[in-house]
Amino acid sequence: MITQRIHGNGGAAVLRWPVWIGIVCDDLESQRHFYRDVLGLKELKSGEDFAWFDFDGKLLELLAKSPLPQYDRRRVSFAFEVDDIHSARAELINRGVEAVTEVEGGPKSGQYWAYFKDAEGNLFELVQRLT
Repeated sequence: MITQRIHGNGGAAVLRWPVWIGIVCDDLESQRHFYRDVLGLKELKSGEDFAWFDFDGKLLELLAKSPLPQYDRRRVSFAFEVDDIHSARAELINRGVEAVTEVEGGPKSGQYWAYFKDAEGNLFELVQRLT
């Protein structure tokens, strides 16, 4: 399983992310700042219309809006797995990340989850599995 600590500001929350993801951005620079400076992902390469970030060997790709039909996507949603959702949620809120929900779920569902928004309003989720 892939893990990454949220870097900077003494971050201790551990995220697990098993897949690649791409996000089409209205403002590429604000998104680069969010994923690089707020979440602490390492920027691998960037250009006028894209930025690539490393997540322990997996790729997060930010793309500027394009008139090409294959990039006509508006929003995405993805999840990071964490060991302690309450401390990870508190840490993200402390960094200025907008929380959309409180921590939900519990033993009956086998996991806890909470939703957040990035700098452009794309949803992402934290999940803590209980098994």
